[in-house]
This record gives sequence, C-alpha cells and structure tokens, in this order.
Amino acid sequence: MDLAVVHGLWLGLTIVVSWLVICLWALGLRVIGPRGDTPTFWRAVALAQTLLAVQLLVGAILLALRRWPGPDDGGAADLLFHLAYGAAFPLVVLVVAHAWARAGRYHPHALFAFAGLVNFGLTLRAWQVGILGV
Repeated sequence: MDLAVVHGLWLGLTIVVSWLVICLWALGLRVIGPRGDTPTFWRAVALAQTLLAVQLLVGAILLALRRWPGPDDGGAADLLFHLAYGAAFPLVVLVVAHAWARAGRYHPHALFAFAGLVNFGLTLRAWQVGILGV
C-alpha cells in the first residue's frame, strides 16, 4: 500500500474521528460527572496523541520523499496550511490543555472536550486539504 494513502486516508481519517470521539466522551464525562478516576478515557487521549505523532512521522517521511499533500500537488501555501492545521496547531492545543489541566485551572474533562473539538476541526481541515486539495 502506498505510504501517502496510509498517511492521508487511513491515519488521517482515524485521527479526525478520534478527536471527535475524545470531544464527545469528555463532554459526556463532564456533564454526567464520573464516579472516580477515568483511566480508560485518558488512555484514549494518549492513543489519539500517539496517532498524531505517528501521522507527523509519516508526513515527515513523505516530505523527505517530496510527496506534497493534495491531489494536484497544490503548492507551498497548501503545504504550509496542511502542516499547520495537521500538526503544529493541534500540538499547541494539546500542550496548553495538558498544562491547564495539571495546574487545576479548569476541569480536565471540560478542557479536553474543548481541545478535542478544536483538534477535530483542525485535523478535519488538514485532511480536506491533503486529500481533496480544497
């Protein structure tokens, strides 16, 4: 299977869906109020973050091979947009969410509901540029 297909279709779509799941799950935990710890939820967050890291690694390999995102190899602007929305901005969101959760500034589930929603939107947009070129 082509590395670009793995990166764009399989990993990319899995990451987009994983952030939506994190968002909805965290929102449910915040509204319902869990009884005790939620280790399964935090393992799911760790899995979504790991998928993002693997995606970044595969994307770096594709860049080294000069395989740009988009069906028509859109150019520098598409590439920068794809990298920013697919990797840089989601990483910033996660760093801030983890820092605020550890500091106790906000409820961790509320933070990760918001972080999941933002990362869902960011990665969806990066996926659209990478797969559809739009």
